[in-house]
Amino acid sequence: MRTGFRSRPWAGIDVGTFSVKLLATQQAVGGMRYWIAEQALPPTENGKPHAPDLLAHAIARCLEQADLSPRSIRGVTTGVSGADVIVKQITMPLLDDDEVGPALRFEARKHLPFDPQGMIIDFQILGRFATQKKLDVLLAAVSSEHAERHCAPFRLLGIEADILDATPLALTNGLLHNVTDTREGFLLLDIGYGASHLTLYRKGEPYFSRRLDFGGRSITRAIAEGTNVPYDEAEEWKLAAGADQPGFRVDWDAPEMQAVHRALQTQLAAELRASFAFYRTLGELPDPLKLWVSGGSARLPGLAARLSELLGSPVMLFNPLDHFPGDPRGGRAPSVGPHFAQAFGLSLRSV
Repeated sequence: MRTGFRSRPWAGIDVGTFSVKLLATQQAVGGMRYWIAEQALPPTENGKPHAPDLLAHAIARCLEQADLSPRSIRGVTTGVSGADVIVKQITMPLLDDDEVGPALRFEARKHLPFDPQGMIIDFQILGRFATQKKLDVLLAAVSSEHAERHCAPFRLLGIEADILDATPLALTNGLLHNVTDTREGFLLLDIGYGASHLTLYRKGEPYFSRRLDFGGRSITRAIAEGTNVPYDEAEEWKLAAGADQPGFRVDWDAPEMQAVHRALQTQLAAELRASFAFYRTLGELPDPLKLWVSGGSARLPGLAARLSELLGSPVMLFNPLDHFPGDPRGGRAPSVGPHFAQAFGLSLRSV
């Protein structure tokens, strides 16, 4: 077996609101090896960010659980999200590759709601159209302050994040892994704890991403209000329902799941329909429309089927662990892993 620097795994680390998730991958003879770990985070008041030292401890615990260390991995990719993280497809004049970067700093002023001087900007050329003298460029930008804040916990551990990726792009990378034909179109909804991310990629059509103010916290709040129980008790019930515990049966006629259904109908499905309607002003939606769903709350039994009924389109569970045969190294794989979608996409980005 080949050994040395390049033989070490590359780690994707998703620092979320509810937990820190690690998924490391390594190409090997016979397929891809992987390592996986998750460390829950304590709830914060009003969704305030966790302290850097607490996040550093959670990252260290994930490495320990996966039987990895900062020296045993080749590199780290981590993802950023939030209101000041922008991913947008833009059109530029036809330029040589080495001219796009310098020109983009000025072009970005037309497309960013913030001063580009305070932003970290990256890009990818999606297509060249010589006859129309234009370029389609995917612009990604994040505020320098946000990036520094996100990298602070890693630096406390002596780790420098090699790649800082926008969450929508990481999710798209994960969904498109090993896909050869992208003409069909791929639509993913990742339901995080504090918010959700909707991404759409289809060759020849505009790339689209949108952050939705709906997440696992919204579902827990709906259960608490619908059943008149404390928030912590509702959260405990939701986690047990999504953990597939032996003997724990979920009945969609039960008050808790009826509350979940109402939240899906009045909040999430309504946001998705509005997003689809907006995209039709930009490009052509895939037909038929098929939606993949991931994230922690996607583990609720029957959630994909209920959302499919509300949207009138197929909704399927995206489990990135399906890409790997057998159990991970340094631990045991969970029965389902849709909440590792971002960490999976991050792990695929290496240098």
